[in-house]
Amino acid sequence: MNNFRLSIILSLVVSFCQPTRLLAQELRGPITNSENNSSTSVDEVLTGNPIQLRVTKTAPSGELPERSGSLGLDDAVQIGIKNNFTLKQTEQSWLASKYLARSALAKFGPSASFNTFYSASSLNQMLFFPGDSSVASPPMQPIVRGSSLSLIFAGTQPLFTGGRLIGGYRAARSLEKQSLSAYNEQRIQTSFKVKEAYWNTAWSEATLRVATDYVKFREWSTRNMKVRMQEGKTPKADYLREEAELAKARIQLNERYRDFNTALLNLKVSMAVNIGSQLVLKDTLEYVETSDDLNKFLEDAARNRPEILRAASKVTEMKARKQVAMSKYSPQVNAYGLGSNITGSSPDGDANGRWGGFIGVMGGITLFDSGSRFNELRAANAAVREAELSKRDVDLKVAQEVSQAWIDLDLARRNVALAKEQVTSAEEDHRLFHARYEVGKSIALEQFDAAVKMFQARLTLLEAIYKYRLAKARLTYASGSI
Repeated sequence: MNNFRLSIILSLVVSFCQPTRLLAQELRGPITNSENNSSTSVDEVLTGNPIQLRVTKTAPSGELPERSGSLGLDDAVQIGIKNNFTLKQTEQSWLASKYLARSALAKFGPSASFNTFYSASSLNQMLFFPGDSSVASPPMQPIVRGSSLSLIFAGTQPLFTGGRLIGGYRAARSLEKQSLSAYNEQRIQTSFKVKEAYWNTAWSEATLRVATDYVKFREWSTRNMKVRMQEGKTPKADYLREEAELAKARIQLNERYRDFNTALLNLKVSMAVNIGSQLVLKDTLEYVETSDDLNKFLEDAARNRPEILRAASKVTEMKARKQVAMSKYSPQVNAYGLGSNITGSSPDGDANGRWGGFIGVMGGITLFDSGSRFNELRAANAAVREAELSKRDVDLKVAQEVSQAWIDLDLARRNVALAKEQVTSAEEDHRLFHARYEVGKSIALEQFDAAVKMFQARLTLLEAIYKYRLAKARLTYASGSI
């Protein structure tokens, strides 16, 4: 029974000790050791992957380009920013708002229209021609007794609007800036999602290699137990127990493959590439120190966070709309010109087939509207105050997000330092127990136990670095950077 326990411990320790060396070699390349030949390499994992996604061009998203080979984190982010469909949609919304702002600016200039008019009247009268008021002011058309056909060219140029046009343009420009902020926000979110998917894939790959190593050594342990059973040195129940543990290890390996393929699929989707792409991660879970302090990230957030810029633009928009509401208390003055040709009856009786025209200035002011302008202005003032309060609330929330991300990063940094100390201590314990075992002053169980603790310490360090990289990505996102 003691031999059986030692064999179980040996299989566990051997299978766990090898993956611990992954950290020292950046999770890449075979690692030789005294217990077995090598640790699982990336090529072995990809070759042994039972799930191979293939997509035909007629399938949904089958037209997306494939991306194969080694892929670094920065490359993944740039691909995601270039291809992400949600980001492209927000870009089109921004372009539409830009054109609307140009449309509002065009209202400062002159406009002209062409109209045809036929009339048959029994009286001489004056008609305001029902033209398109969004293009030009309605022209005045004389109507005379009899029938006539008129060709009318009309043009207008705003002279004074009391701030109506400038307010409308400022509001449109503010909407454009808000759309641009939404685009930049989606751009930053896309970058963060790609980073999150990338590190999740790297972590899944690491755990998959550990699970593969465990299956390898379970197979080795089962083979040894089978030989011992055939030689009559151990009961069949021990061998069956080893087979059951091997089956359990293979089930766990399948789960790890599922997690790895799911993480890899999410990475491809976040980059908007063909899901049949064959990718190999180039960047590894390494600790990279952050030298900047909290104030630096807060200052970056104040400059770069799209939410802050959008809230500020919203205040500007509401102030511009208030200006439009106030303009209704002012006169509206336009220069107006009209040229026409009348065929048939004419006011002076001698204008048949002749061209004529006039230039004038038209102005008007509203004297009474039952409180419509007054209440509209009050609503505009309330909207300005609401936007200003919203801006302050956004500032506070952004500061909270950056500070929380900094807290998480600082905690992760401390955990990495503590985990390194654990690794140093565990490695030294293992070295001492191994040396004592070599000279017969320590039993194998003590050495094996030290090896397990060393593996656990290194695995803890690897997980701490993984969480640190995620925390750093969140802090970068919170500060408004890519």
